[in-house]
Amino acid sequence: MINPVQMRDFFIDNLRNAAKKDKNILLISNEQGASALDKFRKELDNQFINAGISEQNIISVSAGLASQGKKVFVYSISSFITLRCFEQIKIDLNIMKLPVTILAVGASYSYDTSGPTHHSIDDIAILRTLGNFEIYSPSDNNVLKKVFNETLKSKIPNIVRLDRFPLKNIGECKEVDIKRGFRIFGKSKKIAIISTGITTQIISNLREELSNEKIEFLNIDIFQIKNFNKKQFKTFLSKVKNIITVEEHTLNGGIGSLVAEFILDNKLNISLTRLGIRDENLYSYLERSKNQEMNNIDKKSIKEEVKKILKKKN
Repeated sequence: MINPVQMRDFFIDNLRNAAKKDKNILLISNEQGASALDKFRKELDNQFINAGISEQNIISVSAGLASQGKKVFVYSISSFITLRCFEQIKIDLNIMKLPVTILAVGASYSYDTSGPTHHSIDDIAILRTLGNFEIYSPSDNNVLKKVFNETLKSKIPNIVRLDRFPLKNIGECKEVDIKRGFRIFGKSKKIAIISTGITTQIISNLREELSNEKIEFLNIDIFQIKNFNKKQFKTFLSKVKNIITVEEHTLNGGIGSLVAEFILDNKLNISLTRLGIRDENLYSYLERSKNQEMNNIDKKSIKEEVKKILKKKN
């Protein structure tokens, strides 16, 4: 069942409740009209700043406020607040170690038919280059709740990738270990699928479908991209012979690249298949489902890849 609450509204509603108890919490936005934003502004007008369409300025303003002890949350569309503001994020937040949280709505192909200007399919690759930083990529509101709690006490700058649409909850909130940084579903010694954000939703549906065919696989839902528990991650990877990474993100520098680097650095003998957005498909105006099909990250294509790997002798 689809959770009726959008990720944006879920996070901001929790933030509003926390801000009522802590006057140091501030929300800066360049948008209005969303019900959760409007409710925050009406109830806590002294803790809400509408900075207009000026994303780079918003990051610099948030840095100044954070330097004075304020707990600052910035809300904007993902593609604008990451690509347009990378210099400000790096210099004003990252180098200065200021714990500002960026709420980036529209992760991946959320704004599908709006075109390449609104697609956030390269943000992980870019932000992974920052050392003193965290990237959260929740796949549902169960994970998002734990991420929210973590951002309240974070000592470093971070970004939360929010899908534009409501997503079903997978598993239970109590199963989310924020310190580990990833969730485990299913079991298999032969194959593991590593996913994040929206692709974990696709993999969850695939897992249910393949269970009817008596086909099992391990699913690792990685929601903390930078500071996940490397030791536990290695333990799970060491148990399987084949890994498929699935991401609604460019193959350059994303989750597939992260896992490839991890396998190489830890000298693991594992076969890796990376599924994601290919260079020739980067600039598209298609609907999300069509973009997924074109890049073989739809349920049917992933299912075919799983079956192809399972047919091989290992």
